[in-house]
Amino acid sequence: MINRLIKSKNSKLKPKWFLRQAGRHIPEYFQIRNKHNNFLDFCYSENSIVDATLLPLKYYNVDAAILFSDILLLPHCLGQEINFKKNVGPILKKIEINDIFLKRKINFDTLSSINSAISKIRKLISPNQELIGFCGAPWTLACYMIEGQSSKDFIKTRSFLWNNEKVFRKFINMLIKRCVELLEFQYLAGATVLMIFDTWSNMIPDKYWETFGIKPTRVIIENLRSKNINCPVIGLPFKPGEMLIKYSYESLVDVVSIDWKTNLEWALRNINKNIVTQGNLDPVLLSTENLLSIKKEVVRILQLTQNRLHIFNVGHGLIPTVKVKNLKYVIELIDAS
Repeated sequence: MINRLIKSKNSKLKPKWFLRQAGRHIPEYFQIRNKHNNFLDFCYSENSIVDATLLPLKYYNVDAAILFSDILLLPHCLGQEINFKKNVGPILKKIEINDIFLKRKINFDTLSSINSAISKIRKLISPNQELIGFCGAPWTLACYMIEGQSSKDFIKTRSFLWNNEKVFRKFINMLIKRCVELLEFQYLAGATVLMIFDTWSNMIPDKYWETFGIKPTRVIIENLRSKNINCPVIGLPFKPGEMLIKYSYESLVDVVSIDWKTNLEWALRNINKNIVTQGNLDPVLLSTENLLSIKKEVVRILQLTQNRLHIFNVGHGLIPTVKVKNLKYVIELIDAS
């Protein structure tokens, strides 16, 4: 459906799927998760990847499945030790970014189960449904790898950039290459759409936003196209502010995902008119009992995008408190529009 939307440029088509749709808001998710001692084992288990990816399709009439995985599998495949702690999040062992580390490559042998899972999922879903593969953007990956965990301000990462810009640039260039390889790997296994998550793009210092927020994504896509990988690429820069305009013109993404904080009317008025948009609904709204507010927001987005190529989605990932009935209600409203 996303491929069809882009090829036909028919604004009456309204594809829908939801970021983190296979997450913890569906009760059965925990039955899959509890089969494993830790989250990484979950992410490397072929059967569990298949089950978690397909889980939301049992509940929702959506146009895409997104591979159940995590952006931090890339640093893990580069040899960085990672642990996921309950109520804390990912903890990454400190690394030294030197010439030896910068030569590291992905150990694809560790990803064989993911390759098999993608192939299975592709056969199990409808030919009309997309299978979305993804990676973290180089800046966001660098934030986790240098900081060692999630952060409100990523002081270590920004300090590293200001103190060692030359090394930081080399690090980003290395991550660009590895992102291309990971996305190519998913595409060849059967993914029909690719996505680049820049979860922490709002932490890029203004001076460097184009250098580390736009250029890496553009280079990744240029490299993919040079390999004849011509499927749609979705970019998600989170809370980019006015840089969303430049991103929409220069990143080369086919679809720009608009977060819940960005004014949708402003975005549609200012960004590249030839680009497909996605998202903007606040996922927290789907945790409430206020069906009227949900309806108003869904109608607002549908009306603003009625003459635009738009994929209905939330503006960031679904959270654990999202109610299944609310998401079903949203889908009913979209289908009835």
